[in-house]
Amino acid sequence: MSAALPGMTLTRIAAADATALLERLSGSDRLERGAVFVLSVEAIRDLSGERWARKRDDVWGYLGRKLNEYLSYQDVHQRINDTDVLVAMTTEDGIAAQAVGMKVLEEVLEFFLGAAERKDIRIKAVSRIDGEELVCADLDPEIIAVAREKEAAHPYQRQVSPEAEKARNPVSFVAHNGQRLEVAFALEHIVNLRHGVTAVLRVEPTVAFVATGETIQARKFRKLSDEDMIAIDRASLAFAALFTPKDARTQPPVIVPCSFRTMGVRKGRDLLLNIEGLTPERVRQGVMLEFVDIDRGAPNGRVVEVVSLVARLTRGVVARLQPGANALEPIAGARFNGLTVDFADLGLPDTRLGAVLRAMAHQIRGKAPALIAQGLAERLHYEMADDAGFTHAGLRAAPNTVSQRQVA
Repeated sequence: MSAALPGMTLTRIAAADATALLERLSGSDRLERGAVFVLSVEAIRDLSGERWARKRDDVWGYLGRKLNEYLSYQDVHQRINDTDVLVAMTTEDGIAAQAVGMKVLEEVLEFFLGAAERKDIRIKAVSRIDGEELVCADLDPEIIAVAREKEAAHPYQRQVSPEAEKARNPVSFVAHNGQRLEVAFALEHIVNLRHGVTAVLRVEPTVAFVATGETIQARKFRKLSDEDMIAIDRASLAFAALFTPKDARTQPPVIVPCSFRTMGVRKGRDLLLNIEGLTPERVRQGVMLEFVDIDRGAPNGRVVEVVSLVARLTRGVVARLQPGANALEPIAGARFNGLTVDFADLGLPDTRLGAVLRAMAHQIRGKAPALIAQGLAERLHYEMADDAGFTHAGLRAAPNTVSQRQVA
């Protein structure tokens, strides 16, 4: 029998049909990302006493319906003993995933007990699978509830000192053509539209000419030199390091926009191994890259190769698509963790935004686990994105500029 570390507990697997799922999970990274947890209806069993044998099927039937209601088709759940169900989410990680699980358990407790008391909410994060035993850590429902309630009133915030951010936001450098460019950053909260929690923090760089203040839109980055793009991407990664989670099981990861050109060369990928303040392991657990400039001129084989190389170094890779017909053509054959469409530069009125959201969602539905509508202008656009078929969305925030300039 395994020995649990202090603060950990062992959960015994009694269901014979759970073996296949356990084998799949033990070889994945879902455990270390906090996306695998156990929900328990022990409180209902304990309060039911002798009636548990008659009530058990009703409880499990209702719990199964609630899990199917709240989880996506890509998530899995498996009953493992008389009172516990193992849940593995592929669409969310950490506290965002655990908040979904707790919501399910709360509704089951309310239905059978009339209320969901904190003492009756029993949820554990699975940290290791040892044969027929799960090594688990009890999760505090109060912490999950507070995070969820804060999210309802204010977007998720990670504490970073003003001095640390000031040193990395904004930055400036002399471009290949001799003009000075400034890169200022903001954080965009990418929200799971189904569950209403921040799933990921996304870095949004704004690049402008210092002399004129003119902003360079992301779709025009292809006009910048490779060295200019590496400088922008280096600054973006340095800023993202401030918000990269220390514990990927309880904090949202970050998405960092970067150039496909940068990551297509060894020099660019070496940036991921040398981010100030981050170990390669924290990058692998907490940083995702968004390729913003894959166009129709990129050979599909090369796209597949670069995505594979970068995925080994990071938590995952997403691709930004350009709105329009055949938007998926440049990334054919590559496997991305998500697809993004940025609506900030389109400047569409609400009367047209809905139609474009629907057209793009129709094209990309089922092509990646996460479909992200980013750069939206108002919270009411979340509902439009949800109705269209996107899984996640984000509002564009203004750059967090400060007066001090620093050379990148």
